[in-house]
Amino acid sequence: MNKIKYLLFTSFFAVFLFAEQKGYTAQDEIVITPNNGNRPVVIENDNTPILPQNREEIDLWVDDFETDLGWSTGSGWEWSTADYNSATHSMHSGDTDANGSFDLVSPEIQLPALGDGETMSFGFYLFADLPDSDGDGDNYLEDYYTVSIQDTDALAWHPSSTDSYDGNSWWCADESVGSNGGYLDSWIQFMDTPSFIVPNSPILSADLMWSIESDAGASVAGTCTDGWDAANVQISVDGGENWDLLNGSDPYDFDCGYGWIWNSPEYDTGGSLNHLAAGWGNTEGWHNVTFNLSQYSGQEAIVRFAFGSDPAYCTLDDASITGFHVDNVMVSGALDCDPEGGCPTEVSGAVWVDQFYDYGGDPDYDARPGSLGWTEYLPGYPFNGNVFLDISDFSEKNVVFRIQSRFDDNDDGGSGTGLWIDDFRIYKISGGNYPAPWNLVGEAGNMEANLTWADMNASGTEDFVYDSDTFDANNSIYLNGDGVAWAAERFDIAGPSTVNSVSVYSVNTTAVDVEIGAFGQVGTLFDINPAYSQSVTLQPGWNDFTVSGWDMNNSFLIGYTFSADINAGPDGSDGGNSMVMLGGGWDDWMDIALANALPTGEWGVRANITFEGAGVSYNVYRDGAVVAPGLGANSYTDTGLDNNITYTYAVSATYSDGEESDTSGSVEVTPQAQTVHEESHDDGTAEDGFNAGSGNFTAVKYNAISEGEGVVRFKWYQQGDGGALYFKMYEDVNGMPGAETYSTVVAGGLVDGWNERDLSNEGLSVSGPFWIGAKEFSSTSPFGLDTDGADNGHSYYRVGSTGDWQSVDGNLMMRIYLDCGENCDDGGGTECTAGDINADGVINVLDIVATVNFVMGAAPDEDQACAADYNGDGTINVLDIVAIVNIITGG
Repeated sequence: MNKIKYLLFTSFFAVFLFAEQKGYTAQDEIVITPNNGNRPVVIENDNTPILPQNREEIDLWVDDFETDLGWSTGSGWEWSTADYNSATHSMHSGDTDANGSFDLVSPEIQLPALGDGETMSFGFYLFADLPDSDGDGDNYLEDYYTVSIQDTDALAWHPSSTDSYDGNSWWCADESVGSNGGYLDSWIQFMDTPSFIVPNSPILSADLMWSIESDAGASVAGTCTDGWDAANVQISVDGGENWDLLNGSDPYDFDCGYGWIWNSPEYDTGGSLNHLAAGWGNTEGWHNVTFNLSQYSGQEAIVRFAFGSDPAYCTLDDASITGFHVDNVMVSGALDCDPEGGCPTEVSGAVWVDQFYDYGGDPDYDARPGSLGWTEYLPGYPFNGNVFLDISDFSEKNVVFRIQSRFDDNDDGGSGTGLWIDDFRIYKISGGNYPAPWNLVGEAGNMEANLTWADMNASGTEDFVYDSDTFDANNSIYLNGDGVAWAAERFDIAGPSTVNSVSVYSVNTTAVDVEIGAFGQVGTLFDINPAYSQSVTLQPGWNDFTVSGWDMNNSFLIGYTFSADINAGPDGSDGGNSMVMLGGGWDDWMDIALANALPTGEWGVRANITFEGAGVSYNVYRDGAVVAPGLGANSYTDTGLDNNITYTYAVSATYSDGEESDTSGSVEVTPQAQTVHEESHDDGTAEDGFNAGSGNFTAVKYNAISEGEGVVRFKWYQQGDGGALYFKMYEDVNGMPGAETYSTVVAGGLVDGWNERDLSNEGLSVSGPFWIGAKEFSSTSPFGLDTDGADNGHSYYRVGSTGDWQSVDGNLMMRIYLDCGENCDDGGGTECTAGDINADGVINVLDIVATVNFVMGAAPDEDQACAADYNGDGTINVLDIVAIVNIITGG
C-alpha cells in the first residue's frame, strides 16, 4: 500500500502587516460648556488615571519613531529630532495659525486575538505644548488634538431589509450601532454603480430615503459650513478619477456639509472637492428622485451615492437618525441596479471611530496631560470618549490610527511649540500570570453537588503522556508549499516547572532533522516564539532527548517542526491537548482536523517534568457568588441545595500575592434524590445527526422499572444552537408508540450538545413500557444519533400524524430521568423485586431464575436459583444456562 499523506493547505502570514494609508484632514471647533443645545461636550478636568491593578501588560506593537515604520505625515507633521521622549526622534506637529487640522496616520497594523479575560489598549507619550485652548474666551476649543482608529475592512454600505423599500435596499449604516442600527461620527462612505454607457436623453432614477442629523444652526467658523452630516449623488465619466455633483428633482438642503469638510478640507471653499460639498440632511422617507444625465450621453459613467458625517452627533446621540438608504437605481436601457438583482456595486471610504480628543491648556490653571512636559497618556486620562483607551473590539482586525492636530488662525491664548508624539504602543492587559483552575467536574448528589478540579498545588517529577502510543504513518500530514509549522502538546501545569527530557514519535520512514522547542504563555495565549529550542534528528519511531535549563511557568507547549518534506502524525484519538502553529498563532489541532477531514488525535510528544505547584487557595462560585472561599483542597461538596434545580459552578485560584485569577470554565449540576435514575440507550457520542423533518415525529422506547415512576426530566443532544421542538410522550401499544399522553413546546436557549427540560412539576408518571420523542419544527436542530453502539431497535420516526412508524438506524440521543420513589427502597416495585432478587442491579443466575418464575406466575425460588448455578460462582456461563433450562422444563 502506498503511504497516504494528507495535504495541509496553509497560508503563512506575519503577525503584523504594514501598508501606508492615505490621511484625511479636518477642522472643528468644539464647545466646552454645559449642554445647551449647541452640540457641546462637557469637560471634567480630572487628570487622575485609572490604572489596572495586579495585571500584566504585554506589548503587542511599539513604535519609538527611531526607524520608519510607514507613518503617513502629510502636511503639518514631521519626523523630528528637536524634542523626544526616548532615544532621538519623535513626531511633531508645529503650532501654526493655518486654521486647519493635520493628520498623522499609522501604518496598517494587524491586531492579534485576545485570550479569556484579556483586554487590549493603546497609549503613547506626548508633549502637548498647546496653550491656546480658548484664547478668546468663547468656550470653544481652539488648539487641540484627536485620536481615531479605523478598521480598514469595515465599510458601511450593505444590502439590508431594515426599513427597506422592498426586500433588501442598500443602507449606509452599521446595524450594531444603537438600538436599531445607524452611523457613527467621522464617516465618509461611497457606493458606486457598475459602469454603463449613458444613452441619449437619459434619466437616472433612484428610490432614496435618509434620516440624517438636522442642518439647523450649522456653522463652523472659518469654513463654508451650512449643514452637518450629509448625503449626495455624484457621477464620474473618467473611471472614478474625477466626480461631478448630480442635482436632481429633490434639491439639496445645503451647499456645504461639514460631514464632507471634516473628512477633508478640500471640500471647503477653494478646495478641489468644494463642488461636491452640497448635500441632504434632516429626514426624508422613501421617495423617487430623478437626475437628467443628458450632458453625459454617449460616455461611460459611474454613479456614486455618498455619505459623510462630522465629528459630533450621530446615531449614538439620537437613535432616530439612521443613515442613507438607496434602492432601484435605473437608467432606462443602460442600468438596472438593486440588491435582489445582484448588482455588483463597489464600496469604499473610511469608517473612523473616534477615541477621544484632548488639548494642552494653560499650565498655570488648566493643565492637561502633556502640557507640562513629556507624559505617558494612560487609561483614565481622556475626559471624553474611550476613557480606558480600550480597543478590544478591534482584536483580529487590520487597523490604522489617526492623530489629528487642530489649530485655529491665531495665538490669542499663547503660542507653543505644538504637539509632540513618541513611543506609540498597543498592548494587552492580561491575567496570564494567574491562570484559573481547569478540569472542573461536577456530580449531582441528593441535595448536594460534588466538585473536583485539577490540583494546582501538586508537586513532584512525572512522565507526562497524552498520546495512546498508536501511530499510523498512513495518517500523517505535511505542508503543501514552503514554510515550517509546529505540532505541539499542551502541558497544563500550575506554577514553576523544569522540563528534564522530551520524547518525540516520528512517523517519517527515514531520519529527519527538526527543531524541538518549548513555548510559554504571553498572557493567556501561547507565545509564537519558543522560549527554548534544540536542533535534533528524528529516527523513525520514538526518540528521547535530554534537555537542560528549560524552566517554564504555568501551562506551556512542547513540540516539533514539520514541513513539506517532514511529516507529523497524530494518534487518531479524541485528544484535547494537541496544538498546531501554521503561521500567525496557535490553534487547537482538533478544530482544524475536524473542519478539514484530517487525522485527529494527540501528537507523539512526551516529557519528564519536575513541578513545584502554584501554592494557591481556591474559591468556589455558585451562580456567580462565592460560596466557599480560601479552600486548600481541590474538591468541595456544596450541601443544602434544592433537588431538581440546576446550579452553575466555577472555581478561581488566589495566589500568594493576593491576586485572584479569573474563574474556571463552568459546570452545571442538578441535585436530585437518589431514587432518580437516568435511562438511556446511546453511548453519549453522536456520530451523526437526524431530522425527521418539519411536522414529523421521532420516538424512543423506554421501560419503567417500577409502577408509577415520576417523570423528572427530558434530556436530548442536538447539533447546533437554537431551534424549537415539541416534546412528546406516548403509551406503548404492542411494542410501538400509541396514544399521545403528553406534549409541550420546548424553545429558547437551546445549545449545541446536551439540553434538558424540567418536567418535575408536570405530575407525569409512567409504568412499564412507554415512549418519548419529538415533533419537529422547521427550525429543529438535528438530534444526535449514536451509530456505533448496539442498535437495539428502540428509535423510530414517523412522517406526518398518520404515517407508519419506521425504525431509525441507530440510537437517537434522547434520555429520560425517572423517580422510582418509595418503590426503590426494596430494589424497586414488584417487577424489580422479582427480576433483581438480590437488588444489586447486576444480571446473574439468581436474577434469571427469579425473572422466569415471575413470568410463570411463581414466587422467586432461591433454592432453584442456587441449583441453577452449576459451578457455584454466581456468574452466568453455558453450564448454568443448561441447568436453568433443565429446572424450568423439569429435566
